[in-house]
Amino acid sequence: MSGSAASVGYLILSVFLGGVALAMVAIAIRREDRRYSLSGAAPGAAARGARRLTGFGGSRTHYRPRNRGQ
Repeated sequence: MSGSAASVGYLILSVFLGGVALAMVAIAIRREDRRYSLSGAAPGAAARGARRLTGFGGSRTHYRPRNRGQ
């Protein structure tokens, strides 16, 4: 296998795996929206994986703005 063919193979594999990860996140987001569970614990393994992939954590890990001017 030449270097060019290997590069194309890696590109196809990375696009496929990226699509799988995106689909998993989209499905988990829809499920959590239906259950109104974003403020609590993740309802399943897919939701926990999606939260880990997107960097969304549970309590005490959300973005908190700084107090400006005080």
